[in-house]
Amino acid sequence: MASAINVGTGAVCDTLLLSASMATSFPSSILLFLDNDSSPLENSSKRSGKLKRLSIAFCNDRVCEGLIEVVQKLPMLEELSLTHTDITIEGIEALGRSCPRLKSFELNSIYCKEDGKDDEALAIAKNLPTLHHLRLIGNSMTKEGLQAILDGCPNLVSLDLRLCYDLTLLIALISGRFSRQIKHVKNPFDSLEGFKYAFAYAYP
Repeated sequence: MASAINVGTGAVCDTLLLSASMATSFPSSILLFLDNDSSPLENSSKRSGKLKRLSIAFCNDRVCEGLIEVVQKLPMLEELSLTHTDITIEGIEALGRSCPRLKSFELNSIYCKEDGKDDEALAIAKNLPTLHHLRLIGNSMTKEGLQAILDGCPNLVSLDLRLCYDLTLLIALISGRFSRQIKHVKNPFDSLEGFKYAFAYAYP
């Protein structure tokens, strides 16, 4: 069962796709079309604390700002996917405090970020130790960030580092550790085949 909510009538409207799998009679999927308004996302989080899977893509800044408040109301959350949707370090910390069941996290960047930034990677390593699956397409982390993740997330089964170009040379150096610790690894220059938002990426 799916629900669609249309908010705003702007000529250029940011679109947010929110897919939810619930343990209740709440709709299994929700499509929200937002125009500079995060209230539908916030209202959805209020309707059930049993949300397990949440996917947000191409959202605007106001929605990003509301993520901290939203995740604090989702203690059953197991999977969170953010594509071209920023989350602050405080948001990652809130995930660690409020979502102890979180096993899968995606933070995919479409546009190039500042090179050599490890803030997100270090926050993930520190606050999300129970992760089994981590996808960081287009992240700008360096050796420090990657090693922090390997040390801080010992239960990782899969790690997706496609378009993480600052790690290109490092991958070969630590491939042995990958093979021992993680079963499924996608490297920086691997194909984006199978990723639903691949159309939005431009290769260097």
